[in-house]
Amino acid sequence: MLPIGPLMKEHRKIERMVALIAGHADELRVDEDAEPDPDFIFDALTFMREYADECHHGKEEDILFAALEDREISSEHRQIMAQLIEDHERGRELVGALDDATSGWEDGEDDAREGILEALEGIADLYPDHIATEDDELFIPVMSYFSDAEKEDMMEAMWDFDHELFTELYESCIVQWEEPGDDD
Repeated sequence: MLPIGPLMKEHRKIERMVALIAGHADELRVDEDAEPDPDFIFDALTFMREYADECHHGKEEDILFAALEDREISSEHRQIMAQLIEDHERGRELVGALDDATSGWEDGEDDAREGILEALEGIADLYPDHIATEDDELFIPVMSYFSDAEKEDMMEAMWDFDHELFTELYESCIVQWEEPGDDD
């Protein structure tokens, strides 16, 4: 299996969440009296931070893109990679804006609903083109820069990345409850 296989499968999950985000944004845009669903937004924020960014973008940036940085790759592939990294940063900004606007909504700020809506729409607009670019213009073509052994090493690194991230997330979940009051 190519190391891009797991990344492309992750894209399908991200697309599903982005479709839900777009749907919630559409509901809010169409019905001015509709309120943001805090449970959905919490789950969307968690998914976008932990799965899309930490896990998925982490593997892209720390493994695939890092390996490409050390190679003589075409200027076209280098430009695409730079744009994708900018997209990752933009995604982080939008998720942060959604979190901030949601906090404002919970605090009763008048303009927070529009901030939530703009962040949801921004996420929904960013990801489809971003994913298509990765799938069609970068992932498959850049595999030619790597030997079979290097591809296998990347697969192993991605497996280790997932395992370490998963372990770290749940270790921190336990630790926060074992040591109460340390943040005071």
